[in-house]
Amino acid sequence: MKVILYIGHHKVGSTALQAFLARNWAALARSGILYPSVDGRGYAQNLSQLLNKTQPKHLPPHLREPHNALAYQMIADVSRRPIPDQFGQLPGTAAMLDMIRQQTDALEPHTVILCAEAFANFGEVGPDLITRLCAAFPAAEFTVYCALRRPDEYLASWHGQRLKVGEPAAPLRSSGLKHYLKTIHFNYRTVVSAWVERVPAARLILRNYADILATGGSVEDFSEHCALSLPDDIKPQGRANPSLPLAAFAVMERANKALAPQPRHNLSMFLQRQAGALCPVANRDVEVFGAPQREQMLAAFRPHEAYLAELIGQPRFFDDLDSILIPRTVPDQDAARQLLDVIDPETIPHPIPRDFIRSLKSSFVPQRQAQHLS
Repeated sequence: MKVILYIGHHKVGSTALQAFLARNWAALARSGILYPSVDGRGYAQNLSQLLNKTQPKHLPPHLREPHNALAYQMIADVSRRPIPDQFGQLPGTAAMLDMIRQQTDALEPHTVILCAEAFANFGEVGPDLITRLCAAFPAAEFTVYCALRRPDEYLASWHGQRLKVGEPAAPLRSSGLKHYLKTIHFNYRTVVSAWVERVPAARLILRNYADILATGGSVEDFSEHCALSLPDDIKPQGRANPSLPLAAFAVMERANKALAPQPRHNLSMFLQRQAGALCPVANRDVEVFGAPQREQMLAAFRPHEAYLAELIGQPRFFDDLDSILIPRTVPDQDAARQLLDVIDPETIPHPIPRDFIRSLKSSFVPQRQAQHLS
């Protein structure tokens, strides 16, 4: 049996891939490809597909991303990291692994896919988690697939993800960058090396996110490079995880400090849906780091680049790595000011975020502080 382990990274299309696998569970299972559930709710959802019942267009995270639930539970077993709220009320690790084994024994698939960007944390939290996960599939043939994004583009996207869900993250342009440098969100060697060491016989697939986009997206690239023979009756999957526009970063940095959880969630949803179309400044033109931070980033990442290049047997992993040094044209503070200028507070359906934006429109002045190394 072949076991494909998609280990991330974050912000590289994993949600779209998971949504595709969940939405096409029955068709894939009939063709011998199993995307196993980890609890009774997931099992019931899969059974409903087999019986040709109507499936919701948007599945909740614990049904769409069952292996993230497994990964976060395993991480919680060995650390103090909390399990995200959307994966609460699930069985323990042993029960989830047993559920996967039972499905594997009953359906006898030729391929099992475990897909979780949270697996990227295992090398940092505890490499023994990799050993425990793989032990659930004795005598299996393993493939480890990992997608990696150029660090400046990745950090901007990951920072936006944190702001989107309400975390009080420090601005990247000042002190925010230093909080990431020793984590998996910058140290890609930590993401990959533990899997290389713990599953040495596995086929390792490392993909540059830019090449994934050129291929057509996460589903297409994963299927091609893992040699999946997909059935004809599958349903396509579009983008599944909308991002916060970069021009809205400075707005949400303030909102996450000033507002209670529900109002800041309401504002985040408004900005995700409306800000991109409203703002005169496109994402590609917004600068969230500053030149000194970009210089620091490139110098700090070069050892990780060398490690990745050696793994794939090429001179470089990111051919355009030096482009990190090129700042974008509009500082994020100026982009935020332009965004605020075009937002009509009356279009915000909730009173507290409406009042917050109304106040910010009159008080926000772009900061002109020096961009210093952090």
